[in-house]
Amino acid sequence: MGMFDTIHFDKAFICPVCQGNIHSVQVKEFENLLENFYVGDCVSHAEEMRIIKEELFCDRCSKFTGKNVYVIVNRGILIGATDTLEEGKKLLNDLNFEKLVLWYHDLYQRYTRERKEKHSIERFLEDLREWYGEKLYEKPESGFAMLRFIFNSRYLKGAKNPQESVERFLTYKEMIEALDELREDGHETLEIYYPEEMTPGEEKWSVDVYQDALNERCRLNWTWTVISRKQLEADGEKEDELPEWNIVVDEPFSDELVSKAVEKWLRGRGYEFGVRMIPFEAAKGFRIDCKVEGTQE
Repeated sequence: MGMFDTIHFDKAFICPVCQGNIHSVQVKEFENLLENFYVGDCVSHAEEMRIIKEELFCDRCSKFTGKNVYVIVNRGILIGATDTLEEGKKLLNDLNFEKLVLWYHDLYQRYTRERKEKHSIERFLEDLREWYGEKLYEKPESGFAMLRFIFNSRYLKGAKNPQESVERFLTYKEMIEALDELREDGHETLEIYYPEEMTPGEEKWSVDVYQDALNERCRLNWTWTVISRKQLEADGEKEDELPEWNIVVDEPFSDELVSKAVEKWLRGRGYEFGVRMIPFEAAKGFRIDCKVEGTQE
């Protein structure tokens, strides 16, 4: 059968058999690396200009629609898909230089992000190998030694094994990606809630804070844990050994404090979302069981 790339449509086609939406088509015209391509993506070399004809199968009923779809590539960029060859030719010929420049600008920004992401993963894997390979978790800490792991210490310190370190790293990456998506989708305020019964003014306290959109996108059991320093000390834990989504505060418990703590966490990572506490009863209440101790998944 071979490996296909998937072309995602910017506008769904309607299946004539079941009336379901068809969101994509599979092709073997490019590198065949099981890639997912969207309009505006670079799919080939800059000199390539062509129209690709593919049979259209339904995502829902898996039946052949009896129709074809025409995938248009101009200067190596996927510019759209049409249900007739004539419309495909028109789309290919109507692409103007200004729009092409904007697409290349977006592609360069994506390339820069992906390059940073690649370096981040490589650095984490190198630190992971050194941390566990040399059993540095068993040795007394020194400021100079830990400086080497400044970017990844929250994934390494406090983790029980390499698997938990990887889970911490991936979970945090997924949270950031989901927050980026929410920002791009135009969300301005994040609604949060917690299931625990709390009393305002408590000195030793901890709450698991839920944000349904993030929980669903990242498959998290909860989103943040906000904990008082006194509770942290009572539990015998250290702040620098907690995962990234743990927030330590010094004040007694209040809903306002929890909201401000989450908002500060977001601000520290470049997000300008407002945060609003809602009652537990008003929440959607998305839940899944924890998969790995010490992580949210």
